Amino acid sequence: MAGTPVTDTSVASGQKRVSGARARQEASLAAQREARRRETQRTRIIWGSVIAVVAILLAALVYWLAAPASAAPGALQEFPIQGRTHIQRGQSHPDYNSKPPTSGWHYADQVASPGVHVDPIPNEVQVHNLEHGEIMIQYDCPTDCKEMIASLEAIVRSYPKKVLLAPYPGTGHPITLTSWGRLKYLEAVDEAVIRKYIADFKDKGPEVFPDEPMAKP
Repeated sequence: MAGTPVTDTSVASGQKRVSGARARQEASLAAQREARRRETQRTRIIWGSVIAVVAILLAALVYWLAAPASAAPGALQEFPIQGRTHIQRGQSHPDYNSKPPTSGWHYADQVASPGVHVDPIPNEVQVHNLEHGEIMIQYDCPTDCKEMIASLEAIVRSYPKKVLLAPYPGTGHPITLTSWGRLKYLEAVDEAVIRKYIADFKDKGPEVFPDEPMAKP
């Protein structure tokens, strides 16, 4: 018995079905690849955001740990001694660990005279004074405070040597007392507190002078 003849139409129909199935398969694979690409991109964005947030938090933590400590006004602060390195005028050096400084790099050939100063004393100069056991009384006075300054001047002038008064902008506190390795902020003139600070810490620097031997701790 003769078989059913295969016509061109049936062959073409079969080829179309195969082509359609292949196209659907390729479209499905393409959709899967696109889905994986989008998922990978989304994962990268999420992890990138997480890493950025962690980096910001770490930077903030490092800044907070490195920033000079600030205690409540009236509290005595003690800072790690940053050495006694002599430097040339204008020479750069690492940051001080307090504001104003209480130890560290200073000019070997310059100290400030005792008494009242109307201009700020450079950090590298006043540290040399502190090394000699002297006391710095400094004020941050953005507004009129003639009465406060007059009171501080009267206190400083009652000491013939080793006590200095000068402006020091930027501390955020009206008055700062500094000695070698120590600092105290005050919000107003308190003569008893200032005189006690001077009595406790004058001549406590690391260098000894014949006229005023360094007091033992």
